[in-house]
Amino acid sequence: MSPSDQQIIQTIEHISSLLLKKTKEELNAEEQAALNDWLSQRPEADIRFFDTATDLDEIEKVLQYMYGIDEERALADVLNTIHPVPVQVIPVVPVRKGHFGKKVLLKYAAAAIVTGAIVTTAVFVFNRSKPNTSVAALPVEQRYHNDVQPGNDKAVLQLADGRNIVLDTSQNGKIASQGNTAVNKQDGIVLYNSNQHSNTTAIAWNTLRTPRGGQYQLQLPDGSKVWLNAQSSLRFPASFMGNERLVELTGEAYFEVAKDEQKPFKVIFSSPNGGGREGAVEVLGTHFNINAYDDEDAMKTTLLEGKVKLSSFKNDGSAILKPGEQSSLSQTSRISQPIPVQTEEVIAWKDGLFRFQDASIESIMRQVARWYDVEIVYDGKIEKQFIGTIPRQVPVSTVLKILESTGWVHFVIDGKKITVAP
Repeated sequence: MSPSDQQIIQTIEHISSLLLKKTKEELNAEEQAALNDWLSQRPEADIRFFDTATDLDEIEKVLQYMYGIDEERALADVLNTIHPVPVQVIPVVPVRKGHFGKKVLLKYAAAAIVTGAIVTTAVFVFNRSKPNTSVAALPVEQRYHNDVQPGNDKAVLQLADGRNIVLDTSQNGKIASQGNTAVNKQDGIVLYNSNQHSNTTAIAWNTLRTPRGGQYQLQLPDGSKVWLNAQSSLRFPASFMGNERLVELTGEAYFEVAKDEQKPFKVIFSSPNGGGREGAVEVLGTHFNINAYDDEDAMKTTLLEGKVKLSSFKNDGSAILKPGEQSSLSQTSRISQPIPVQTEEVIAWKDGLFRFQDASIESIMRQVARWYDVEIVYDGKIEKQFIGTIPRQVPVSTVLKILESTGWVHFVIDGKKITVAP
């Protein structure tokens, strides 16, 4: 190992230690100052990731990727990691050094995908013969014509009078007033500060929209917090009136609702281009996620904390969820019985991660399409299912190479189009 590699590893270990202490609130003043100095040199997206990350392995993954280590050693680490598994495995697809960035991350994510698949042998069947397709026969340099950078904080805020504010180009500070409510922007968050004692009775509806390749955070006038995923929208009043707090969602959002027993919080979600499915989630104060994208088979509500009621507008059915449970609204507007799920997978997007468990390539690529704003086309069928965790801050080529390391799938990048093949 070179001295430069040793220095990088020491830096990674030091920062990892500080971040871990931060999650446990064990930093002294000197350590806090050192961490603040390091964070001040990072982009906003990185700062938010490290502010919420609590898993040491995930922290080290991102730090390894950011700093980079020799690629040949990283590949050897992959092979060493998966060596105990009693099957032949395909190593990470080699690429020219420096062409698509560092690849240290792959030793973690690729190993997680491959060894995770071994554990669930009832689901996965290993076929390590090289696929006989035209795409798989091409070297990676001929398939990856370009790269696509990850999404970031991008959104447009539409005010009640129809004015649109492009948030990613707006300065921090006050950006608008809506009746008795001041609207401020602060580092990727829109904050609504309402004068609850105002005599205003008219409701000023605002809408926050994120494009493909965008995300944004919102603090509602009651103090509730919302994380809006890519290709989503939230319609909400600038100040909550009456006896309930009502918002309307398309796409996906994670909510941390401020408790107010006198005013239930209700989310109406719909699928305007997906068969007219509509439903509602009603809560008092809780943490939950709603995935209501048009292109998903079902609209899913997942509860992390508290209690929620899911109901359908087209049928009389409803479901009461407990923490750790998920219920779905089908294409026929039927509500499923709540089932236990891994909530870390559901809200991984909020924490800057792709996380999948027994996931089809189609479900993974729908997430990729929304986050990287790319078109996905298929050239053949991939029947395998995948397990893995990948940071969302990496270029799309890194995500694809990790998936390719299984030997089950291959990709072509051509502009903003990605072709998926066996």
